[in-house]
Amino acid sequence: MRFRYVAYSLEGGLVKGRLESPDAYSARDEIGRLGLTPLDVAPAKKGVGQDGLFQGLQQVGVGELIRFARQLSTMLGSGGSLPRTLEMLRSETRSGLMRRTLDSVRKTLDEGGGLSTALSQHPRVFGPMFVSVVEVGEYTGRLGPALEQLADSMEKEHDAKQRAIRTMMYPMAIVLLSMLTMGVLVTVAIPPMLKVFEGMDTDIPLMTRMTVSVAEFAGDRHRELILGLAGLIASLMVLRKLPKGRALLDTVQTHTPIIGPLVVSGELARYSRTLAMLLEAGVPLSTAHHMGLNGCGNMALKQAFADAENSLLAGHGLAPALKRHPILPPVFVELVTMGEESNSLLRTMRDSAQAYQRQLEQRLNGLVAVLEPASTVVVGGMVGIIAFSMFVPIYSGLNNIG
Repeated sequence: MRFRYVAYSLEGGLVKGRLESPDAYSARDEIGRLGLTPLDVAPAKKGVGQDGLFQGLQQVGVGELIRFARQLSTMLGSGGSLPRTLEMLRSETRSGLMRRTLDSVRKTLDEGGGLSTALSQHPRVFGPMFVSVVEVGEYTGRLGPALEQLADSMEKEHDAKQRAIRTMMYPMAIVLLSMLTMGVLVTVAIPPMLKVFEGMDTDIPLMTRMTVSVAEFAGDRHRELILGLAGLIASLMVLRKLPKGRALLDTVQTHTPIIGPLVVSGELARYSRTLAMLLEAGVPLSTAHHMGLNGCGNMALKQAFADAENSLLAGHGLAPALKRHPILPPVFVELVTMGEESNSLLRTMRDSAQAYQRQLEQRLNGLVAVLEPASTVVVGGMVGIIAFSMFVPIYSGLNNIG
């Protein structure tokens, strides 16, 4: 079986490569014999054939993985055998991809492989963090508690994302509704009014002339406007696919008022939660940090954590490198420093995760509290301006007729 790996050596720093090995354990041993310290070992991705084309579009949801980890932990804690437990979980799942995955896992177990090895063969379903926690649980003989801890951590992160989405749904709905309302007014309501104004022998107010000019411009240039908007969106999408472009956009994002603090708080909460969970499960700090680094979605923050990884592997710790990146809040850097100095990084990372999660929720609630009335006032004001600019000339024309 072919594996890809990320390792470290004092001479060459971070090293990436691929090798052939019967399982993940043998791959780690072989990497060690090369004089490297393995950080991440996972099966190399294979191309999708014609038979697996539609299967490749399927995914296993986070809720399904949380349920799988929690139920597996409960059954193992009750004394159930691993093969029988997997068979029961397979019969309960509704996901076709999960059923096929558990069939393959069961086959690997029957051939004498370990659970972590079997799970590592399905990276689309079980990520590196999931596999690493299972591997540590097998080594320590505490697979059940490790899975329960993993399920708790995944559930907290999933709930945090869902709360953020639910919190922002109402303001976004108001914004979309306002855009739709303005579009209807400009393209449907105003053109007939223009014909009425042309037949009136009255002075048209400045506000009305401005509204009419906007309506005419939108009507005459609607194709150019749509193409320009589509081109801008496409350019941003292409730019985000490029490493330097994504780094630039993410850096701008972190420095954007209102949005930047939300992004930083969310990323730090996720990183701290991942690090605390892995350290508590017994994962070495270098491996735990690498997994937390891989889970970071913002490239600007990821670069700061990558710099800290090089510092850690060189024996200098995380804090000295983190201090060089002003994008990280001083409080977070101080927590890491205190954790390393007092050998209590697990506790400080757990406290950091809770603090930044609360900070994220408070900022989201504050933003919604401002957006809801502000969006209502803006929409009402724009509709009022259009209505005022349309009906004042009509009223004046009727007076002239009278």
